[in-house]
Amino acid sequence: MNELSDNYKSDLDCAVCLQKCNHPTQLPCSHVFCFLCVKGIAFQSKKCAMCRAVIPSNYLDNPILLGTLCEEQGNTNSTQEVYQWFYEGRNGWWKYDERSNSELEAAYSSGEADCTLLLAGTLYNIDFQSMTQVRRSDQTRRRRVRRDTPMFPAKGIAGIKTDDTTTRQTKSDDEDDVILVPTENEVIEISDEENEMPIEPVSEPHEHVNNLIDSIR
Repeated sequence: MNELSDNYKSDLDCAVCLQKCNHPTQLPCSHVFCFLCVKGIAFQSKKCAMCRAVIPSNYLDNPILLGTLCEEQGNTNSTQEVYQWFYEGRNGWWKYDERSNSELEAAYSSGEADCTLLLAGTLYNIDFQSMTQVRRSDQTRRRRVRRDTPMFPAKGIAGIKTDDTTTRQTKSDDEDDVILVPTENEVIEISDEENEMPIEPVSEPHEHVNNLIDSIR
């Protein structure tokens, strides 16, 4: 992992989201973007957003992260109560990145029912009533979310796994959404609602013609 000065990291802008880089990540071509932005283009166009250089298919197995996660999580020693948002992976919970966490907390604290996030190039809706994250383009792709203290056990941040020796991206646990299959009762309920919709009777074509002839006579 490359070490950068705090001043240099704070000046990095992401050409994808047009904001300050969140977890700056350097591609093999040397261009730097937010980690989640890199993740999005690696899955979609598979090319650098600046020079169009091809991103190796295995790049996310060992991305070049500039700086350390602990430096970017901010000061949590404030006397003000701080909350962290988490999403569930296959084998544990992950923290949302700082920018997404701020958006979620602001929406939740203001009493909104949900919040829309752009994560790795994909739109998701976070429902605060059911505490689930749902992919906009595929309603079956969803996972649980939770609001807790920053000390709640987590595997890492935004798919970047942290342990005692290294910081790396983990695709197997974070990449796929959890698919929740509707229960039998939910399917029946939807079916019943559809059957209760009134159906307007349709006149037969020959009846309409006969009525027209009678009116002429």
